Amino acid sequence: MSSIPTIPDPEKIKQTLAKAHQNCQEMELAGIQPEEVIAKLDREILNQRKQRLAKVLEQGQS
Repeated sequence: MSSIPTIPDPEKIKQTLAKAHQNCQEMELAGIQPEEVIAKLDREILNQRKQRLAKVLEQGQS
């Protein structure tokens, strides 16, 4: 005996797709936030290097 698959309710399909889309957006946002932190740290490291180099150059001219 084979069972006949039932067709899901169109409204249920719509809700499921909407939820899946929302979940994808939430995961994308969760991935962007660490990228922002990394970019901020990279900028801070570059600023620190610039300050150290400027200090070295300033001392060399004295």
